Amino acid sequence: MPFTTVGITAEIEKFDRLAQGADAACEKAVKAGAKLLAQRISEETPIRTGALAKSIKPGSVNYSAGDGYTCEVAPKGNHPKTGEPLAKIGNIVEHGRSNMAARPFFVPAVKKAEPEVVAVMQAELQKAQGG
Repeated sequence: MPFTTVGITAEIEKFDRLAQGADAACEKAVKAGAKLLAQRISEETPIRTGALAKSIKPGSVNYSAGDGYTCEVAPKGNHPKTGEPLAKIGNIVEHGRSNMAARPFFVPAVKKAEPEVVAVMQAELQKAQGG
């Protein structure tokens, strides 16, 4: 008695389409999450001149076998008036120094934004799956 399957071809084709678009979907999801995270960190950044808040941007999406897809979100560039690296200024604001109290903003903003960022990334992946 022969064994016959019905409808599996369509499921295999669907699986193949999902697999082919997986890299692009992951990149898009990580980029969307990083963009939102940068926005949320900027909103929580203490404002003196505004340069630090404006400098927080997502970098490019990278992939490695060990880490998967990643995207650095960090202050970019130098302060327009002093030339000081904005990443250094952000570190000083976050952790303080001997003559200045710490004003943590970066780590608390990341923790606060995590559920929203994850939801945005999940939605991007769902879109890629046709859902």
